[in-house]
Amino acid sequence: MFLVDEEHLIIHSMASPKYECQIKKIPEDKRRKVYTIDQVKRMIDAQHRPQYNGCKWCMAEYHTFDMQSIFKRD
Repeated sequence: MFLVDEEHLIIHSMASPKYECQIKKIPEDKRRKVYTIDQVKRMIDAQHRPQYNGCKWCMAEYHTFDMQSIFKRD
């Protein structure tokens, strides 16, 4: 099973959650459960809107880092 954080567009694996994921801090109304890896792959696909990202701690193989974010100014 996978947990989707709708607020930050992050997908967490419930099979191997890490402390760094901070899953308990995700608001209840911003959570959604996904049960298959095929659906996770479709959500992470570049053509999907909104585009989700895998958690860098519990789903590192599906995490993509946006290199453009380094150069963005706040």
